[in-house]
Amino acid sequence: LSLCANDIVGLQTYRDARNFLHTCEAFFPNADVDYRQRAVTMNGHRTLVRPYPISVEVGELRRMMVSGRVREYEAKLRPLLGEHTIVRVDRAEPSKNVLRGFMAFDLLLERHPELADKLRFLVFLVPSRTHIRQYQRYMEDINRLVERINAKYSTEGSPIIRVFYENNYPQAIAGMKLYDVLLVNAVIDGMNLVAKEGPIVNGKDGVLVLSESVGAYEQLAEGALAVSPADIDGTAKALYEALTMPAEERKRRAAILREIIEQNDLPAWVCQQMGDLDALTEASAQAAS
Repeated sequence: LSLCANDIVGLQTYRDARNFLHTCEAFFPNADVDYRQRAVTMNGHRTLVRPYPISVEVGELRRMMVSGRVREYEAKLRPLLGEHTIVRVDRAEPSKNVLRGFMAFDLLLERHPELADKLRFLVFLVPSRTHIRQYQRYMEDINRLVERINAKYSTEGSPIIRVFYENNYPQAIAGMKLYDVLLVNAVIDGMNLVAKEGPIVNGKDGVLVLSESVGAYEQLAEGALAVSPADIDGTAKALYEALTMPAEERKRRAAILREIIEQNDLPAWVCQQMGDLDALTEASAQAAS
């Protein structure tokens, strides 16, 4: 109710905005909900409901990706690459769906054992809420599954999965520069900026495998391969499609993703909000005159 005392309520996606309007209509009988204008009027006050999908600072990312520190990590990571390399960057928590991602990778290799010698999976996980037992158990489950997959498929001295457990942003940027496939399969996420950072810094026309349940999917669907986060079979198939995608299609999709992100970067996000505030101020001034 207090949100509707504001002039504008900003949310991440159009879906979020629709859900907010539905909630107002369902729980506040005196609310006048205008879906076309995306507005709610209650007690004589009109509130606009707008999607403002958070983004990345493209210029800053491109400066960072050529920095000395990122290049140092890139040099250290290059020897770990395979003929094909999958990368993921996440917090180590259940909502990020890391376990199902590894299950899908395992299923991919069961179906296509010929990939085992060619494929590597670099995983950058930031420890999260390590004082909570549920999160501790989740990390333990991740470690057990990684050990099992590595025991099945790794060659001597070269594990097929390498997991980096640390909060190291330059290292993560270096990893994203090198992926052939970027896996983002979160159960739910307001936006997920990794899905936007990766296509900007990647230099290999890498393919984005993206959960339909993250906010970024609304903007990036055209260039990504979509997966349902609970669908391990579908995720394994999407990974295979990404790994075997023709070069021209990879290039086309990567260009689409870059263009979308460049046109909807962080300055554009700020300008959109300021523009709506300016329009609202101007309309109020005209109404008062």
